[in-house]
Amino acid sequence: MSDQERNWVDEEMDSLKLGDERLEKRVRKIIRDFSQNPTASIPEFCGDRAATQATYNLLSQKNLKAQAIPAAQRQATVHRIEQGGYRLILAVQDTTEFNYSHHPATTGLGGLDHPSYQGFFSHTTLAVTPEGLPLGLLAQESWVRAKPQPDQKQARAARPIEQKESYKWFKGLDQGTTNFPAGVSVLTISDQESDIFEYFVHPRPPQVDVLVRAWRERQVEAEVSSLWATIQSSPGQGRVEVEVCATPKRVGRLARCQVYYKQVTLKSPQKRPGLPPDLKPVTLGAVLIREMNAPKGTKAIEWLLLTTWHIASFEQACQLIEFYSRRWLIERFHFVLKSGCALEQRQLKQEFRLERFLLLANVVAWRLLWLTYLGRINPDLPCSVALDPAEWQALYCFIHKTALAPPQPPSIHQALSWIAQLGGFLGRKSDGAPGVKVLWRGWRRLFDITQAWLIFNSS
Repeated sequence: MSDQERNWVDEEMDSLKLGDERLEKRVRKIIRDFSQNPTASIPEFCGDRAATQATYNLLSQKNLKAQAIPAAQRQATVHRIEQGGYRLILAVQDTTEFNYSHHPATTGLGGLDHPSYQGFFSHTTLAVTPEGLPLGLLAQESWVRAKPQPDQKQARAARPIEQKESYKWFKGLDQGTTNFPAGVSVLTISDQESDIFEYFVHPRPPQVDVLVRAWRERQVEAEVSSLWATIQSSPGQGRVEVEVCATPKRVGRLARCQVYYKQVTLKSPQKRPGLPPDLKPVTLGAVLIREMNAPKGTKAIEWLLLTTWHIASFEQACQLIEFYSRRWLIERFHFVLKSGCALEQRQLKQEFRLERFLLLANVVAWRLLWLTYLGRINPDLPCSVALDPAEWQALYCFIHKTALAPPQPPSIHQALSWIAQLGGFLGRKSDGAPGVKVLWRGWRRLFDITQAWLIFNSS
């Protein structure tokens, strides 16, 4: 493998401390090999029997300090934040489930949201710039859900929040925002599942705020109506266009929305068991957006956002709407893990080995996501920020059917367009920017093209 490819892995795992230099080298080699062909099986991306066996041994080792891997990745993420001079970082968190129901022989799995499925859950916090460039992981926790017991629902409701699965949001907030560089503010963004009153009053460092999409109805102090009614009755402050990302169930579009915003003081819940007795009301900024004239047959978008930020203007409300739209990136990260890194196809027989493999796949999945958005946000950067000379020269020569590469590297936008072309991207006006899926296909082809190019140019 080329020196540049070695460098990015070494930099990402620069602070890795496993207590054994041989294991640290092995982790770096597995990540390098895996990044060359992320959808491949372990024997396929390892390339030979010895490397394959060494990978299985590492995943099975009982006393491996596996959490040192995400710790090293977090350190690399914080370093990028420092080097980039960012003053604000969006810490986007969400949960996904990994389904291994099609591997019934795998031991140690638990139930998933669907009662017939088995697997494990993972909750991840991703650092994102305000412009939407993913900088790396800040925190991750994985767990197996225990089998539900009779009458557990009533007992669970009476437990304090620290004893519930939903405490993952609090841990993501704490772990994702600790030891940040001085002078960097953090806005933690999460979806409707995190609309928990205790979450808004959870202790935070002064430079940390939260932004949550609400779904619960709450009572507002000094108002005769509830939260939703209070915001809906306030006069519309203006309009904004919101990008609605495409999913298997909907077509992407630009939605024209009416914006309402207001500072509200929410009363603390009174009737739920397990609540702390000393909960006080909390003052939050509320932003409501409603789509106008949604396409026929399409559900109009309506978001009510609650934040600890003080909203003093329509521009600030619109900025928060834009920031919330970055939450989509954590879903794309999970998509890359499952599809680009084929995590749910791994047959490793034991759940803890699957969790170990996830820690390695995180590094590769982030890299693929970073490359995708780097070309959109900073299109004029030279492609040498992500590709070594052999890679971009081989890419140029293959696309242009020539043996002579230019003296200067093309832009990252152009190079990624060519890589997407290798992955089957047509580049029509209606296609938009190339996505993660065609890029990981193209990246795999580029590796083979580069190896052939190196062989024929070795003399």
